[in-house]
Amino acid sequence: MRVLPLFLCLLFSASVWAKLPVFVSADWVHQHQENLKLIDLSSRDQFQKFHLPNAIWVNYAWLIKPQNGLQLSGGPDYMAKVLSQLGITPKDQVILYDNQGNLDASRLYWELKKLNHENVALLDGGSVQWVLKGYPVTQKMPKIKPANYPTPSSSSTDQLTANKQEVIAAIHNKQVALLDTRTKEEYLGSPKEKRTGHLPGAQLFPWQAAVDFRNGYQQRSAQQLKTFLEQVGITDKNQEIILYCNTAHRAARLFPMLKSLGFEQVRLYDGSTQEWSQDKSLPLTTGAIQ
Repeated sequence: MRVLPLFLCLLFSASVWAKLPVFVSADWVHQHQENLKLIDLSSRDQFQKFHLPNAIWVNYAWLIKPQNGLQLSGGPDYMAKVLSQLGITPKDQVILYDNQGNLDASRLYWELKKLNHENVALLDGGSVQWVLKGYPVTQKMPKIKPANYPTPSSSSTDQLTANKQEVIAAIHNKQVALLDTRTKEEYLGSPKEKRTGHLPGAQLFPWQAAVDFRNGYQQRSAQQLKTFLEQVGITDKNQEIILYCNTAHRAARLFPMLKSLGFEQVRLYDGSTQEWSQDKSLPLTTGAIQ
């Protein structure tokens, strides 16, 4: 008589812990909330005003470890320590969000994917969509109990990160697409600045193009995004794509966008133009969009 209830319990558990898509809806999070670890990457002021129940706050700056004057990822050991202090373990089902169309949350998504954390997703639309749905928020601060997030024996850092030498090689390889996720003005460059413009051959794809700000800050439809990508010559989901901006902050937003569309070979140039511009031997292109 107890077999059926046990079976249903296991079935429910499997449905919750099945591999998550890149983005999950506010409805899904509300339904499974008690089984999730929620992480809010909004500003501290915004978090104190309201946040999702039981969500913990993470400062975007905690994801960065300055190195030689550059704002870079701290690497697997560093992130494992940060996650341990936040009470996160590799087995946790983690949902990330912010109030900016997942601009900041996407960076942590990338970091977790480098650690091969399987059960992680972004709340589509973040706290904006959550509030529009009428779901409850709170000002109550959660209690954090440190945990153990061991550094994985192997990570996906090399597969998901591009260094300067690899970007130099990509410039001379037409099979690799470079996407500049900054503003049009930054892409074109300013005659008032000595080191300005974009990496040679890079196409402009501002990070904001990924977000439908008139539809609860959710990601735009797959069809819209595919059309945008076609306009910059990207149609092959097996093509290697390297994303950059100034510090890989804005570029990180396009990482989950592309992964959600099925693009397999997507990497973030962590150094971005902050590193590129320091090396005066490296070219920058100004002027019209190519």
